[in-house]
Amino acid sequence: MKIKRYLDKDMRHVLRRVREDQGPDAVILSNRRVDEGIEVIAAIDYDEGLVRHAIGVRDDGPPAKAAPVDAEALARLAGSDEEAAPAQRAEIVASQLAPEPLKEMQDEISSLRGLLETQLSGLIWRDAAERSPMRAQMLRNLARIGITPDVAAMLLDRLDPIEDVRRLWDAPLSALAQALPVRECALVEEGGTFALIGPTGVGKTTTIAKLAARFAMTHGADEVALISADAFRIGAREHLMAFANIIGSRVYSANDSEELEALLTRLERKKLVLVDTEGRSPRDRALAARLAAYGDNARRVRFFLTLSAASQEASLDEAVRRFGRVPLEGAIVTKIDEAAQLGCLFSAMIRHDLPACWIADGQQIPDDIHPAARKKMWLVNRAVDCLEHTQPRLDDHTMAQNYSAVSTGHA
Repeated sequence: MKIKRYLDKDMRHVLRRVREDQGPDAVILSNRRVDEGIEVIAAIDYDEGLVRHAIGVRDDGPPAKAAPVDAEALARLAGSDEEAAPAQRAEIVASQLAPEPLKEMQDEISSLRGLLETQLSGLIWRDAAERSPMRAQMLRNLARIGITPDVAAMLLDRLDPIEDVRRLWDAPLSALAQALPVRECALVEEGGTFALIGPTGVGKTTTIAKLAARFAMTHGADEVALISADAFRIGAREHLMAFANIIGSRVYSANDSEELEALLTRLERKKLVLVDTEGRSPRDRALAARLAAYGDNARRVRFFLTLSAASQEASLDEAVRRFGRVPLEGAIVTKIDEAAQLGCLFSAMIRHDLPACWIADGQQIPDDIHPAARKKMWLVNRAVDCLEHTQPRLDDHTMAQNYSAVSTGHA
């Protein structure tokens, strides 16, 4: 039996190499995604009994002959559209590459691989920590405030070698402050037409009330118009009207893109127009259509993506990717006061180069909203202050699992 490992950028290319090298009778033992692309372990002259014996699985009967990869199906897969639906491609791969007799063996191999990877990551982390203890400690510090491994590696790679232990905190934090994207916004001074979009529950309506109140204090409530484009949430318009009544402004309703277009034309003389949109899950099937409708007004409206600092890193990342289909002016970050860590937020903003324009750290209107460009260092210091209330558990095992890939380097 001949076993060989193949690595290529995607499944189509790697399967083509398997077929060209080992022919249509090749058997796929395992496949997985790695940093470099797709890794496939393939064999020819396959003997299941021999493999089961090698991994210590008892064989009580004659070995079952594994079904080779169907040549026609393999050709179809290799020539299929790269953008085919992932579920459809996965179904083809599963049916052709994972015959039933191989399932138990594949589970064993996966378990062994997972065990080896865990052991290897531990060895890498310990070796790197011994060779470069300063870099390892800076990684621990960034991990404590929630900075993700990819962003942590980028920040440390920008630093010159550190020899003074007193700089183990301030050096990476300075790099973080420099990398954190922010943008000046003249909304309060100059006005304009803005819409707040984002997931449910991030505080769009309250943020609109804060911005409207700050503008009204300088220019007068008559120059402010609020549009409720949220026909999805019960009581959304009433919520916005309660705020408008406090500052003396008027609320208009738009149930679809046509009504919104008409209102924008009608309110062109207002100095500040703020549009409160409905909250949608990034996974909502109707989100794409709704974003397209907003995009029709992109020439007249500037869009802020509203993000909650209390959200998890995966949720923030997904929200930026999905709502970023609309051209964004920047982000408004809410609930700074509720966040246990700010590193997840910082990582998403840096990764997607999404600048923060405003930050909100409470419920008071209009006091608890601030221009982000004037609060960059305050945000970084706030991330460190969070450690007084939260004590993340970062033992060597956790660091090895998450940061071993970025622990090597010079610092």
